[in-house]
Amino acid sequence: MVAINFGEIDASIAFLSSMAIILGAIFVVLEIKDNKKMIEAATEQAKAAAVQADASAKQIEQNTAIADMDIIMRLYEFANSREVQSAYLTVVNSNLKTYDDFLKLPKEEQISFLQISSLFESIGVLLDRGIITLKTVDDMFVPQISWQRMKPFMDGVSANVIGSDNFPYFAKLVKAIEAKNAETAARKRD
Repeated sequence: MVAINFGEIDASIAFLSSMAIILGAIFVVLEIKDNKKMIEAATEQAKAAAVQADASAKQIEQNTAIADMDIIMRLYEFANSREVQSAYLTVVNSNLKTYDDFLKLPKEEQISFLQISSLFESIGVLLDRGIITLKTVDDMFVPQISWQRMKPFMDGVSANVIGSDNFPYFAKLVKAIEAKNAETAARKRD
């Protein structure tokens, strides 16, 4: 029969256990290093995604600004057409005192009033939506003159047309420009 030396087995098992613990510790350290590298890579990827998102947001802002400028230029091109300029001159050169004076105008001249009021109503809507700025409107158009000349027409439409609220965006546009001009004048006095 073979005699088993438990002392040697104990020493061998203790040695193997120590080796297993050391190898396990080395494995854990290597895994931590790998995890650290993966975390660093994920962090860099997140930073790159943030930079790309920022660039995309700036591109969207630029595209929006270009689209807004395109709208403004098309509107200005339309406003400078012969037909609209003719309608504008008809309105500016009119001398309406009452809505009845408007009703006595020939149909073509009445249409001029509708065209110009619709033009400035549209500009007022664009301003209200933030698509164009007050400075741009004030630089490119002069709605106050049309508003003053069209006042009897506007008042008559408001009083005689059911459901009309007297071109509200045109009115807001003129009020905004008048407020801006009053503020500018006050600053010049100070």
